[in-house]
Amino acid sequence: MAIWQVEFSKQAYKTYQKLNKGYQRKIDRVLTWLINKEKVDIKSVEGEDDIYRLRIGKYRVLIKFQKDEKVILVTKIGLRGDIYKK
Repeated sequence: MAIWQVEFSKQAYKTYQKLNKGYQRKIDRVLTWLINKEKVDIKSVEGEDDIYRLRIGKYRVLIKFQKDEKVILVTKIGLRGDIYKK
């Protein structure tokens, strides 16, 4: 059984590093739950193909599954009101 890996886009990683340690740990925990197929608050983003959002407190984490490579790509991290703006 192949194990999923988590990768961050450059923009998402910069945002992640700026978050306080508490939110970093929460994001790490939710991504671990996702890899282990535990229940997480995940929904598809309307109007986007293969983009999903994870709700983590006041933040949203946008992810994309790259199934052929077994990679979960974190594309964007941001506040609830700002995350969906392009």
